[in-house]
Amino acid sequence: MLTPKFRLSKKKNNSTKASSSRYYIVPILGLLLLVLGLFLIRIIITPVIERKTLSQVTQAADEAIGPDRDMIFIPTVGLQAQIATGGIDTLDKGLAWHRLPEQGDPVRGGNMIITGHNFIWSLDSKKVLENSIFYNLNKIKVGDAILINWHGARYEYVARTVKTVKPTDTSVESQTPQPNLTIYTCTYGGFTDGRVVVVATPKAIEKSKTP
Repeated sequence: MLTPKFRLSKKKNNSTKASSSRYYIVPILGLLLLVLGLFLIRIIITPVIERKTLSQVTQAADEAIGPDRDMIFIPTVGLQAQIATGGIDTLDKGLAWHRLPEQGDPVRGGNMIITGHNFIWSLDSKKVLENSIFYNLNKIKVGDAILINWHGARYEYVARTVKTVKPTDTSVESQTPQPNLTIYTCTYGGFTDGRVVVVATPKAIEKSKTP
């Protein structure tokens, strides 16, 4: 038969163990809820970045030819964006950044370099859609057409190389003796993870539809 003192001691030990268990359960549940919340946010936001159809992008490209509407279109992956020069803040305006303009463009030749955000997280789904302009760039395939509307004319390129490089690899921005178009964006792992790079060469030129 247990003495009152032993019973009290046993009850106290059980209470201490229960308190200790609750101490670990609370932060574990909190962590699980945080992970679940982030996962749900990702599910809610990501589907907003839907791929436009090939015909939609092709039609938009035809309608956008004009002297003041420099744009890039990749119909096979549903990508379209306005091209602009300027500083790195250009990327945060939902624009495709024409980096190092002196390196090249469709008129002067050289290596035309265009970059843009892959995925920009935001609680505002509209901002995600506007700024994640190169979300589908990694889906492009060799042989796909890339359309550049530049200063009132249409320039068509063909993707020749699709690769992933380290974020420290700046060789993709090197000058080239022949006309080139280099497009790149961050991988899904972010700017410290790597770059998806597409290198294309010219195919043909279509005259401006404007008088």
